[in-house]
Formats: sequence, C-alpha cells, structure tokens
Amino acid sequence: MMGKRKAMWIGGLLAGGLALPGASRAQMQVPSAGDASSEAPHEGPRSIISAIPGVPKIFLPDIGVAGDFSYENDSLPKSDPRFDPTKRQPRIRDGQIVMFSPIDPYANAQFTVDIPEGGAANISEAWIYFKKLPFDTSARVGRFAPVFGLLDVQNTFQLAMNDRPNSIASYVGAGGMTATGGVLDGYVPNPWDLNLKVNFTVARGDLLGGTTNTTDLSYLGTLDYSRDVFTSGSLQTGVSVAEAPSPFGGSETLVEPYAQFIYQPNERHVLTVSGEGMLAERQALGNQDFKAGFYAYADYGFALRYHVGLLVDVADLPGTAPGSATALPAGRQLSLAPNATWFVSDNTRLRLQYTHTTALGDERPDEKVSLSLTFSLGNLKQLN
Repeated sequence: MMGKRKAMWIGGLLAGGLALPGASRAQMQVPSAGDASSEAPHEGPRSIISAIPGVPKIFLPDIGVAGDFSYENDSLPKSDPRFDPTKRQPRIRDGQIVMFSPIDPYANAQFTVDIPEGGAANISEAWIYFKKLPFDTSARVGRFAPVFGLLDVQNTFQLAMNDRPNSIASYVGAGGMTATGGVLDGYVPNPWDLNLKVNFTVARGDLLGGTTNTTDLSYLGTLDYSRDVFTSGSLQTGVSVAEAPSPFGGSETLVEPYAQFIYQPNERHVLTVSGEGMLAERQALGNQDFKAGFYAYADYGFALRYHVGLLVDVADLPGTAPGSATALPAGRQLSLAPNATWFVSDNTRLRLQYTHTTALGDERPDEKVSLSLTFSLGNLKQLN
C-alpha cells in the first residue's frame, strides 16, 4: 500500500511540472491522451554540429606577427653611390602578419601581408594547400614562396644570416621569389626505396623580374633527396631549375644545386653546414650572359640559445644591360660574414654580424656591422 501511494505521489509531481536536475520542464511533462497528436514543444538550446566533421563553424585562424629591427654602420664615404644615410639609423626592415587556418580535413589556407621598409603593404602569400591528393601528392594554388634551393621558402627574418647571400639574391631578389600560380609535389617511387621528392611549379611570367604583362609562363622544378647519416645526423641535397622571362629581355635559366648537413649529438649542440651554387644564363647581356657563384654557411649552436656562424659568399654579379640608365658593375665579389646570435627566448632573437665585402669595379671595399632584433608571435613563423 505504501509503495502504491509513493508511486502516485511521484507521478503527481511529474505531472505538475517538477523537473529533475538537468532536465527542462517540457522534457519532463507527461502529455495527456488528447495531446498525443499535437506537435511536441521545443526542447530548449541545441548543440551546434558542424556540417563537415572536424571543421568549426567559427573562423578562428592562427595569427602570427613578425618584425625585424636593425641598426647598421658601414665604412662607405658619402661620395660613394652606395652610401645610404637611412641605413645608419635604427629601422624596421620588415614586418609580416600571417593568418593560417584549415579549411577542412583535406586543405589548409594562408594569407600573409608583408609590410616592407619604406614601401606599401602588399599581399606576399595567399594560397590554398591540398594535402591529400591521389598518388601521395599535394598541391598549392595561389600566391606563395616557391621551393627553390634551401633558402627561397624562408623570409629574410628567418635566415641564419642577416641578408640573403649575394650569389643567390642577385638572381632571385633580396626577399626571394614570389610565385603566382600552382605547384605539385610528391614522393618519387624508386626500386631503392630512396627518399626522393619532386616539386614542380608553373607561375606567372614575372617570377624573376620579367614584365608583368608578358604572356610567357615561368617554370620551376626541384628534385630533393634526404637521408639520416651517422647516428644523429641528416643529409639533404638536390637541384632546382628555373626557366622564366628575364628582366633584361628574352628568357633566363637558373640552375641551383644545394646540400645541407646537420649533426646533432645532443639537443645542446647542433652543427649545420650548408651550401648552394648558382648557374645563371641570361640573354641581352653580351659577354655577361653566363654567371656562376656559390655560398657556404656553417652554424654551430650550443647551450640551446647561442649560435655562431660564418658565411662565405662568392657572387658573380650580373651587372646591367648595355645602355641601361642605371649602371651596375659586373664581376666577382667576395663577402665574409661571421655572426653571433642569442635567442633571448624561443621567438626573440638578437644577432650581431660583421660583413666584409671586396671591391667591385671602381668601388671600394665595404665593412659593415649589423645589429638586428627579430621577434615572432604565434606558431606560424618560427625563427631558425
């Protein structure tokens, strides 16, 4: 009898609208027989479920910000045409704002705004990366830094030295190449199971400084091989080739073999030795059509936060076209640049570099001391 009364009492409370913890009133009401055909009431707040699993509805990209501050003092007299008083003042060499986000489980996107010193902000990168294509390949479409040797995918503030070596920068630009087009890369099957990768880019005709209204396209290709060596080292080597309209008219061909060796016996000591050659063939420069140069860089990292390095750069400079309004001498130039770098934190770096550059033509040798401070916020553009 007591059990029956208790059940009737609980049923009455539920019918009267008493809710259990965590349940809404509408969920706990017991409809009458006459209400059975009526529409069920709204069940309160619902969970937001993505249309594509793993893709959020709210756009929250990873945002990275990088800045490069520098102070330089050189030995050039005011009468030298290379003398620039603005470079003897503390200055911001470069700044970047980077936004990165996955689109879905198969593609990522990035948008980068570059703010160069003394220039207008521009879009340096805007691409979509398709990472899961058939035959173990991937593709990138839009505006991006193409793979070409070891350094081209790195921004200036990411370099292990203050500036891009002259042997490379004289042909790809001080900031590296920027391609507008598409790239396909993937693993090269081979019977020896070697780690071979190929990268092929088709881009707009202004890749190497050709006129933007050219109807010709630019082509780049890289074959890369890497492997582990010894017990705690790695070796990467390969060759990149570019064919594009030349800023001097006609076409231009660049061939860049490269190699990098890294030895890391433990996490507190890392030795990196890298080098790249540059073989260039340009038209409309007469006896200056063919050029060759190379650089080698050795970097030793110790005690986790300290690095010392030495750059040896032999640049076979292209000069300018005959009759050009801006006369730049052609010839071979040697630069020696030792430096010391202190990583104040993981994303803050202070570097001191001394650069000696030999004379070229009627110029005089240049001695330059550079002090730079670089910072990177976010997880997109880590410092090297």
